[in-house]
Amino acid sequence: MPSSSVPSAATADGATTAAVDDAGVPPMDAREASLWTAAGAKDADPEDLARLADLTGCTGLRERADDATRRMTALRAMQYCGDFSELPWLAEVATAGKDDEARAALDSAVELAARPRRATDPEDADELHAGCGALLELAKGAERPKERRVGAIRALRMLVDRGCVKKADIPTDLDAK
Repeated sequence: MPSSSVPSAATADGATTAAVDDAGVPPMDAREASLWTAAGAKDADPEDLARLADLTGCTGLRERADDATRRMTALRAMQYCGDFSELPWLAEVATAGKDDEARAALDSAVELAARPRRATDPEDADELHAGCGALLELAKGAERPKERRVGAIRALRMLVDRGCVKKADIPTDLDAK
């Protein structure tokens, strides 16, 4: 596979194709790089995060999150994704990530879950169910940090109407008495 240090490669017919890095991620153009910089600022405007999500897409955010310097920005921008394709990854980060990453992942999952129900890509069904399953496992994990369990429960309660979790399966032990 080409290295990201090679800007492009010529094909047999003389055309050039964009190189990809070792992970298969194409290099950023100036517009995308500018959005990552703006959205990654400490006082980033939510509109910059939304523009980044629109430009790169959910999968692009996930791919760029492999770079530790972009991970938090990608997690925060995920809330603006138009689908649930990366919900399993958000649940994974919420379960196993560092505290700040887990909080950002759960915040994004909650924001995605809070959106009004609309027709979604049928291919998202697998990811939605996988993400709900992972969030449910986190929510039920009594040994897990309370803050993470509460975030998972919040997201799951909003996802009940999407059919990926039953209301009766969601833990209530952390509810206010």
